[in-house]
Amino acid sequence: MNYRVDNDKIYVSLIKDENIFDSIYEIATKEKIKSGWINGIGAIENVRIGAYDLKNKKYNEIDLEGVYELTSLMGNVTYNNNKLFLHVHVNLSNHNCESFGGHLFSADINATGEFIIQIFNEKINRTYDSDIGLCLWNLNKNG
Repeated sequence: MNYRVDNDKIYVSLIKDENIFDSIYEIATKEKIKSGWINGIGAIENVRIGAYDLKNKKYNEIDLEGVYELTSLMGNVTYNNNKLFLHVHVNLSNHNCESFGGHLFSADINATGEFIIQIFNEKINRTYDSDIGLCLWNLNKNG
């Protein structure tokens, strides 16, 4: 993992076999990020994605075998129960340019990963919403 902090941005370069989540958590902890927004591209493998089923209040998850182009990664760094929390969505494609997308649970870098974390000045906490079944942004000042 290689990264550089530039004012309110962190540029991140990941190499083969590095886990996206482990790396972002490590950087966010080391740099004491309050909250932030993440964007990225690259090539990934060992992918687990899902889509949220509101009716059943659970994610339907699938594992994707093989190597995929990470055509777009977007998400955020916030806090849930005072612990760092990554919420990440992806769009990716196989070697036939067939696309897949959804909530990212896990992925390892296959060739490279290039990411930017936009650092926020305020900490964003999450609060459980029983109607939705997820912890959502709490934007109250005391949240």
